[in-house]
Amino acid sequence: MSVSVSRHGDRRSWYARAMDIEQFCKLRPRLYHLTAASNVESIRQHSELVSASVVFQQADRTGDAHRKRFDHVTVRYRGKSIHMRDQRPLHARNCAMAKGMAFGDVVKMLNDRVFFWPGDARGPIDYGRRHFQRYADESCRVLVIPTRDVIEANLKRQPQFCLYNSGSPRCTSGRGSPRGRQTFLTAAEFKGTPGKVREVVWVEQVKLPESMRVTSARRWL
Repeated sequence: MSVSVSRHGDRRSWYARAMDIEQFCKLRPRLYHLTAASNVESIRQHSELVSASVVFQQADRTGDAHRKRFDHVTVRYRGKSIHMRDQRPLHARNCAMAKGMAFGDVVKMLNDRVFFWPGDARGPIDYGRRHFQRYADESCRVLVIPTRDVIEANLKRQPQFCLYNSGSPRCTSGRGSPRGRQTFLTAAEFKGTPGKVREVVWVEQVKLPESMRVTSARRWL
């Protein structure tokens, strides 16, 4: 475990004592987020992404944060129509839920977070490419963000890391994919190597750095 100093002066950042985030940034120097083309204007205007739960709360639809989306939905947020994707690949039968957890809790756990696929200059990991492929016929855009820059822009909000494609659980040898408190872990809690990370998430919202660029997903299809 290495100890690093933030680029901003001599202030030591939280990630200095966590999973080797320096190694993670080198291995996965880009993060990728797929969104509807119609959302880009609002994203650029506010330089942030917010979770589905935040959008539902502002729209006085908090109950929807616990319900699986079988189709895309459009919700008014900050005076604009925000397009949110379906959650069709999320099946309760494929989830091994922690004790005391219901499927609605799993849905809420996902809706509370903003998701990114890790990758490099060539594109996201295969999980992300397959996700892009699923929406190949739709009008989508991809936010491409330097990993280090977005971490630096959110020093007060720790990212969390996931070993799985959390929204598309699969059964392996008859066993469901675990969902619970251990699904999303901070770098300090994450026991795997940086190469094991499938998703990087922030709870509720994440500020976007100026280095973010917007591109088409077609180059990775």
